[in-house]
Amino acid sequence: MTQLRFAQKGTKGLLRARNDVLVLQCVAAGGDRCSRTDVARETGLPQATVSEIVAEMIERRLVREAGREAQRIGKPRVLLELDSDHHHFVGVHLGRGRIRASRLTLTGHIVESTTVPHMLGDDTLATIATAVGRLAKSGDAEISGVGVAAPGIIGDDGTIREAVNYGWRMMPLGQELSRRCGGLPVHVVNDANAVALSEVALSTVDVDTVVVLWIGTGIGAGIVLDGRLYRGAEFRSGEIGHIDTGASLRCRCGLIGCLETVAAEPTIVGAASESDIQQFLAGADDADSRALGERIRRAAQALARLLSTLGGTLDVTDFILGGPFSSHPLAPAVLGAVNDVLAVRVMSGFSPLKVRFTTLGAHSLIFGAAAHAIRQELGVMIAMPAGLAEGVPPEEGSVDSGG
Repeated sequence: MTQLRFAQKGTKGLLRARNDVLVLQCVAAGGDRCSRTDVARETGLPQATVSEIVAEMIERRLVREAGREAQRIGKPRVLLELDSDHHHFVGVHLGRGRIRASRLTLTGHIVESTTVPHMLGDDTLATIATAVGRLAKSGDAEISGVGVAAPGIIGDDGTIREAVNYGWRMMPLGQELSRRCGGLPVHVVNDANAVALSEVALSTVDVDTVVVLWIGTGIGAGIVLDGRLYRGAEFRSGEIGHIDTGASLRCRCGLIGCLETVAAEPTIVGAASESDIQQFLAGADDADSRALGERIRRAAQALARLLSTLGGTLDVTDFILGGPFSSHPLAPAVLGAVNDVLAVRVMSGFSPLKVRFTTLGAHSLIFGAAAHAIRQELGVMIAMPAGLAEGVPPEEGSVDSGG
């Protein structure tokens, strides 16, 4: 799981690290309405311990005093908030055709963005390093970490163990990119997991458990349970594209009946042209439209069956459709069809399941990558409502996006 783990004996250093996380998380959750006394009350830590930790965090420019609030009795409260001016993080989305990157504050405000062209066969590490370098040079704040959302099965050390569509196997992306970026900490996260993290970080309500259904040329899932990214013992959590659906079609992996044979984007779209899709959406009833409708119905049945299983197994009610297909013209039709099936598959005692689109579409990947880096460096999942309120990265970035 993506979290601070305390597996060994509770030394003084580990205890202090845990207390640091508790204090920072409390300040982050309190916005600018939290005092040292509030932190002590919420965490259960002694007032002296809280004061010592807060003093050190102010020195490190993680926390700052946000003014005073008068009280009816006693001295005014000294309020605390995250220091959003000093520690910045870069979120990177490794996508087809281009790499997008944004520099964000601790509170999720996007300072600047850039886009760099990138095609299969290009030097991926050099391209990402170019994007990060542009953002690092463009501001005075310190870059404290880089998060990269990438495809494939990714280990804790940032090694892409396998990314079939890119032809990567055991690629040490995190380590090599850190070297090319002057030693900056680099944390790599699977793209579906990045979207799931962004949904937690950007949520305006208290959401800490969510599953993202990622549909493109393949199918995967990003799973966050109780605010923690779940990746499994071998980092293969969410590899759902080859679950047996009972279909009779042979998958590209060699097996028969995989979910991808009925619900991946190429399978749903089939040979339908843009004109065919528009006619279907307009309500046409010709042979091509009926065939497309049947593919959508078949995909919806398989996806709804999978989500019902996940809902019953993990007790999840918040499901999100992400990935390249989420911006396809057929996506609303598929989403509606899945929800129609789910509406009649409510298990006794369970809340109704429903799937929705991602909060920020493709830009969720950048926020999720940054949230992952913040979590890895600071040990907390910090909500980033400011980024949602103040907009998303522009298509071509505010920094020169030339190659």
